[in-house]
Amino acid sequence: MELFDQLMNPNWKNIPMEHKLVLASSVVRYFVNPLLPVADIRPAYYQMGGIKTETFTVDINGAPFVFVPGHKEAVLGWDSGINGLDPLDISSDRKEMYLAIENCLKLSVQGAEFLHDDHWMKKKIEPIHSLEELDELVNSQMSQLRTTEIPPLLVEVSPTYVGMTKVGNYAVINGKFEGQADWFSIHEKDIHQALMPSANGSSVFADFPAHLVQNDAFFLRQNEDLDTYTVYAPYQTTYAEMRKQLEKDGMGLLSSDEWEYCCGASTRRLFRWGNQLHRNLFEPDESYLYKKNMFGLEIANMGWGPELVEDRLLAKGGWIFIQAENILEKLLPYATYYENHADALKAKQQEPLSPGYYCARRSIRIEM
Repeated sequence: MELFDQLMNPNWKNIPMEHKLVLASSVVRYFVNPLLPVADIRPAYYQMGGIKTETFTVDINGAPFVFVPGHKEAVLGWDSGINGLDPLDISSDRKEMYLAIENCLKLSVQGAEFLHDDHWMKKKIEPIHSLEELDELVNSQMSQLRTTEIPPLLVEVSPTYVGMTKVGNYAVINGKFEGQADWFSIHEKDIHQALMPSANGSSVFADFPAHLVQNDAFFLRQNEDLDTYTVYAPYQTTYAEMRKQLEKDGMGLLSSDEWEYCCGASTRRLFRWGNQLHRNLFEPDESYLYKKNMFGLEIANMGWGPELVEDRLLAKGGWIFIQAENILEKLLPYATYYENHADALKAKQQEPLSPGYYCARRSIRIEM
């Protein structure tokens, strides 16, 4: 069996891990830019919503990538409306969900913060009056049902904020910064003031924000250890410039089809985890909105905006619809087959992008 055929499902599923790691070495050798440092090829196992994947991960140029096997006849798109969802889950009378969402949003940055637009967050959306209206709304915002071939891919595990570059890590308790010292020396006072606005700022970490967007100067995102922040600095870029830089490294973005497949593995469900909308969706320790999916990807997760892709709309996924009243409508940007017309770039590929509003992930297409 040829290399390419072995990298496609269902063949890939039937190959023992020992042989998969041999194939991994071949994939890295033949398809990754030899000028980029590669390290730590290792087996990996992921599952979500009953879908399991046995694959491998590899660090490329310091970032983790995961191998996603191809699929010759992937079924993508959605035309089933709210079919399969519990009417109680999508009822507008879900007060406990609204409270959970409000608490959850305090932990995740939202697009309006990058746009510095409070009006956007308060804007109202016409309410849904019936299940029939909701059914039509869902179908109108999903991609068309289709069958297509998806090539094997090496995909960056986590996206990056477009127009934001990591400059270091900041420890709040002792004020220590590791990273670009020259940049930090300019912004140290403003960062300290933003995190502890009171002259008698408390050192109790629970008082500190989970994230902080400070005008066009910096963006801080609290790390899982709760003791440090990852610090980002904004810079100006366009879609075209970003694509050009990726191509220099022999990489690209996912296509719309590839993104949908990487998000939901071609399952006939509205969301990658299934069709359930329970309160634990907004409990960070339990929520699928924060977890890696069945391919080990952090994709369509809370705290990330529209993800740039290579074709068609040029953006998939998006920010939660804060203004919507119905729970399902709020969550549609996290649906596997959601088409983000509002944030589509279309003819704006040469225009500057608002730093942090969009995200992007690198990928390498395995093609013969």
